[in-house]
Amino acid sequence: MKSCILITYFDEDSITEAEGLCEAAGCKILHLMKQEFLNGTKFGLSEGKIQDLKNLVTKMQPDVLVFEEILKPSQNYNLASELILNIISIIAASSAPKLDAFANLG
Repeated sequence: MKSCILITYFDEDSITEAEGLCEAAGCKILHLMKQEFLNGTKFGLSEGKIQDLKNLVTKMQPDVLVFEEILKPSQNYNLASELILNIISIIAASSAPKLDAFANLG
């Protein structure tokens, strides 16, 4: 089972759905990071959250990061380059939720 850090929104529905998708994909959630917006210009997250995420990655050493948002290719690249991790983005379509792997550096 892969380990992950889940980055999601604050509302309970988003959290529940994202946790369920991680579980279905065989990912054990090591930490849940909540963010109001996941569309920051460079990383999808604010600079402060990126530093928090770096610290978590160093401490917990997850296999992947799971975002409950579709990241732009540039955001995915910037995150993967900055953190040297696999980045997974959750696409929650109402009829068929799935996980899309955007970067595979490991």
